[in-house]
Amino acid sequence: MGLECNSNRRKKVYVKDIKQAMKGHVKDGYTFKIESKISKEDRYYNPDPTANDKVHILLCVVDASTVSQMSPKAIETLQDIREEASDLNIPQVAILTKIDLICPEIKKDIKNVYRSKILKKKMEEFSAAVGYPMNSIFPVKNYHEEINFNSDIDSLILSAVRDLINLGQSEC
Repeated sequence: MGLECNSNRRKKVYVKDIKQAMKGHVKDGYTFKIESKISKEDRYYNPDPTANDKVHILLCVVDASTVSQMSPKAIETLQDIREEASDLNIPQVAILTKIDLICPEIKKDIKNVYRSKILKKKMEEFSAAVGYPMNSIFPVKNYHEEINFNSDIDSLILSAVRDLINLGQSEC
């Protein structure tokens, strides 16, 4: 479940639960609930988190084709979560997915990813709205129509994963 879904009935996780998870107060196995937030009496509440329980990196995954349609409330929520992560000195990274759907240049050849003005504009729009620096936004193409693996798609994905791991390990 994400911050919102596209149905008429809004579903969202409690931002306070996300903040508690970043601080290490939410144990593995907890299911984020729409109707209620975690309480100190919940069996999944961790009153004394260790460094290993705390979040080492905040990752925001966004469909590139939805950046322009993000609601003000979703943007505000992402900003609120980022501010909390900043207060906790947690590095933050965003991944823009489905980049081939916003740019015919990229759809034709994934190697055009860093030449695409359309993608750059979309990344700048997301950066301006939510506050992630451009060098913390990684574009990736999802496998959705391909029958075989593609080393160019893999390269984008693996590059993003490598940087995520490096950032997370530098915070340990």
